[in-house]
Amino acid sequence: MKPWALFSHSVGMLTRNFSDMLRVFLIPTLLIVALSATFLKTTGLWEILQWGVVTPLPEDSGLGGPFFLVVVLSLLIGMWSVVAWHRFVLLEEMPQGWMPRMQGSRIMAYFGRSVQIALVLICMMIPVMLVVLLVTTILSGAGPAALQLINLPIAIFVTYLVLRLSVILPAAALGADMGLRDAWNFTGNAFGDLLGLAAILVAAQYAAQFFAESLAVSPSLAAGVSILVSAALALLNISILTTLYGHYVEGRPV
Repeated sequence: MKPWALFSHSVGMLTRNFSDMLRVFLIPTLLIVALSATFLKTTGLWEILQWGVVTPLPEDSGLGGPFFLVVVLSLLIGMWSVVAWHRFVLLEEMPQGWMPRMQGSRIMAYFGRSVQIALVLICMMIPVMLVVLLVTTILSGAGPAALQLINLPIAIFVTYLVLRLSVILPAAALGADMGLRDAWNFTGNAFGDLLGLAAILVAAQYAAQFFAESLAVSPSLAAGVSILVSAALALLNISILTTLYGHYVEGRPV
């Protein structure tokens, strides 16, 4: 079954190259953690999170700008390692030591493509969300179970769209000339494969969320488990994109 083959190949890619994966992702991840912890400590938000209370930032707190800066810097640091991972798998560009090679132009291209995908998805989802709003209003008295049945196919559909469009991200990491139309065309004959893969990824997301919530006996433990689960899912998604590019664009077997 192709969807499971794509998924298992991506998982195997991480396990087979575990030591190299650490070399690529460990230092950037620690930098992101240090940056986030510094922001939380200096702004006093760390103590609030220890109470297990998560509230939006007040409009007059003055933290909106610094928070936005921390988010952007964290994304760029994360993309530094993601670009290095794509290049390691697809170009056999081996990591040197514990610092992944800095590819400034590729990182910025990756960031730009990510923003482009986000904007396209927002435009594509507007009519879908209008229909969902209508159906949700109609079924508002049917209970949470009925509403959950709506959320599940939407999550699978959105994941399917992301998979098709995100083939341009490894291309950006490699410096290949590829646009959204090219990505859509490369995956044009993979509707069933990617829809099945999307269903597997959504199921993995739900399972990971259930696992994290079952261990959330305290706010600190809940935060730690949530970070570990989120990191594992992020690595899986990055590996999935690498697999899709290698298979559908470069014609590699899975």
